[in-house]
Amino acid sequence: MSRRRNNSSTRQEPELFTLTHVLSLETPIGKLWIESDGELITRTAFTAIRGRTGRPPKVLTDAGRQIEQYLRRRRKRFDLPLQQLGTRFQRMVWRSIDEIPFGTTRTYGAIGAEIGGKAIARTVGQACGSNPLPLLVPCHRVISADGLLTGYVGGLWRKRWLLQHEGALPRDLFAR
Repeated sequence: MSRRRNNSSTRQEPELFTLTHVLSLETPIGKLWIESDGELITRTAFTAIRGRTGRPPKVLTDAGRQIEQYLRRRRKRFDLPLQQLGTRFQRMVWRSIDEIPFGTTRTYGAIGAEIGGKAIARTVGQACGSNPLPLLVPCHRVISADGLLTGYVGGLWRKRWLLQHEGALPRDLFAR
C-alpha cells in the first residue's frame, strides 16, 4: 500500500489565480522544477515552470530533500501531498503506477489489465504521458510489452537513466 499522502480527496479543485511556488533542483538528469500551491505538490517538470521563487513553503523543501535522497539512493518512495487532477481513468493509472516498486518495471498492458482489463496499452500510455508529476509518480517504470523503452515526458535518455539508477536496467555495457 502506498505511503503517499494524496490530498486530492480533500481538495478536488485547484485554487484559481493563486501564485504557485517553484523550486528548481540541479540533478544528474538536468534541472527539475517542482511546483506547489503551498500545501500540495502540483507539478514537476524538466522544463521551466514560472512561479514564486522566494522562500519556498515547507512542502517544497520537503520535496526537494526527498528527491535528493532518491537520487543518492537513500529513498525508494516519496511521501508528499500530491495534487493529481485528471480524469477518473488517468487517476486510476497513476495510482497503479505509484504502486510499482523501486527497481522494477511493469508493462502498459499489465497496468491496463490491473485496472479493469478493458484498458488497452495505448490508453495507459496516454495517461502516463499526462502525468503531471513525473518522477514523484514513477511513470518511468512503465515499459512496452517487448521490453522497449517508449515515451517519457523528460525524454527516453532520462527514462533510461532513472531505470538504470534504480537497477531495473543494467548499465550500458560500453558506457564510460
